[in-house]
Amino acid sequence: MPPMIKLLFNAVGPRTVRGFTRQCQRPRAVQEELLRFMVESNKDTAFGRQYGFGDIKSFDDYQRQIPICSYQDLEPYIEAMLRGEQNQLTSAPPVFFATTSGTTGKPKYIPVNKNSKVAKSQLLRVWFSKLAMDHPRMFDHKVMSVVSPEIESYSKAGIPCGAESGQGYRSMPRMAKSSYSAPYEVYALEDYDAKYYTLLRLAAAQSLSFIYAVNPSTILLLAKTLSLHSEAIIRDIRDGTLSWEGLPDSLADAVEPYLHADPQRAAFLEKALKEGQGRLLPKHIWPDLAVLGCWKGGNVGLYLSQFDEYYPEGLPVRDCGYYSSEHRGSVPLTDEGCSGVLAIPTNVYEYYPVRENVKPKGTDLLQAHKLEKGQQYYVYVTTHGGLYRYDMNDIIEVTDYYEQTPVFRFVQKGKGFVSFTGEKLYESQVVTAVSQAMDNYKKHYEFIAAVGEVEEASPRYAFLVEFDPTPGAPEDRHIIDRIEVSLRQCNLEYDQKRKSRRIEPPKLRVVAPGEFEQYRKRAVQAGRKDGQFKIVRLTKDTEFAREFKVVMEVTASVE
Repeated sequence: MPPMIKLLFNAVGPRTVRGFTRQCQRPRAVQEELLRFMVESNKDTAFGRQYGFGDIKSFDDYQRQIPICSYQDLEPYIEAMLRGEQNQLTSAPPVFFATTSGTTGKPKYIPVNKNSKVAKSQLLRVWFSKLAMDHPRMFDHKVMSVVSPEIESYSKAGIPCGAESGQGYRSMPRMAKSSYSAPYEVYALEDYDAKYYTLLRLAAAQSLSFIYAVNPSTILLLAKTLSLHSEAIIRDIRDGTLSWEGLPDSLADAVEPYLHADPQRAAFLEKALKEGQGRLLPKHIWPDLAVLGCWKGGNVGLYLSQFDEYYPEGLPVRDCGYYSSEHRGSVPLTDEGCSGVLAIPTNVYEYYPVRENVKPKGTDLLQAHKLEKGQQYYVYVTTHGGLYRYDMNDIIEVTDYYEQTPVFRFVQKGKGFVSFTGEKLYESQVVTAVSQAMDNYKKHYEFIAAVGEVEEASPRYAFLVEFDPTPGAPEDRHIIDRIEVSLRQCNLEYDQKRKSRRIEPPKLRVVAPGEFEQYRKRAVQAGRKDGQFKIVRLTKDTEFAREFKVVMEVTASVE
């Protein structure tokens, strides 16, 4: 008999997608109905009284009366909510605070209430329903999903604070949990290496048909960790053990049902080890994988390009959508590209065209139905959780329309650029240039970041890259020269500044093997969520560059 979760999606999935499609036929009406509900529901809150929610009768009223907000603008209300004060941003009390990194290093606390939980779940059901319709084998076997720990701390009022992904994993219905390859307690392990070994030891003993992790670097890390511990994993599966030292006693009861001696599975893995020439690879041990789910937009292309080495060649990958602690903003409905349909039934959206040095007024923002294909916009969102006209500092590009609703891709964070002499170099351009330059490079590499720096009043960009194995000097020179050529093609202003010698030739800094993984490990141990670990690919922070041991430096010869 097929798994119950598969039967469920077969029964309700098509109806869920049809309902979403009907909403996408009338985006303006859906958005305005949603705004009226949010305003009416929250008119007696501290925020609602201050800004006259009771007088708002239209979208135009909302834009005139409510300012564009940053986290700092909403922080006094959120601090009051953390203390347990009611009716601050929403009439529905918070049940959870999702934590995310702030620009100052201080964490942000994003309120989650029953309405915002329902909204995100609604959108996730649409995503899963369409994915299951397109890949009917995805629930034939177990599912491996990587999440962050649910509870990191508690507010002064005793409300849990942490990762919504962990909370969602724990609170799934029993039917859905039956498809998990590992219990939640594995993700609560504080030791980074222990967590990934345990997760893979349990998963390698089972057949998987779907892997989901928001960040593709995590999917790649799973494959590399599996290769690193191949023999120990096979031995543990043969003996029915979990041999990693130092695991907490609290984990034992949770994993006990997963641990039993399985010589037959071990023999299968031994054969897979030979196929992988001494490495266990996902494509050999999980031949029934139907699809992967992760981010595909922004600066993650360098990870995606390495998937075929570890996973079945051509395995479909579905983008998980424009997604953050603040909101879930889109639903990708195909495996092609990284675009998704705007989440019109769950959040209210406004936009402003990307323009240089222009700060919008509240009445300048555009509703979703006014967006134009091919144009890029900054995003402002109003959510059930109490974010009002919230500046996401994100840039998106409209790529199409689904019915009457915009389809878009995430481009980059709005502040993801560096400019010393007017070159206005964007993170997306840097990632594209490196990807093009490395297109024919057949060895392993990890592009870490481009660092803008000034030496004796002359700016230049240094590209930090980790190689395995480390290339020789002639090859280094060719690599940085190719990056330079690609970068000048991507950004004409940069090309002009290089021609006029206002910017010095870039440098390639070869980082010692293993340095990036050590950096990631330090970041996670310091509180970053490994499931959503992201790294800025372009920065002026020279202190960041000192995190990595450099073994070789080469300057471009291109003039």
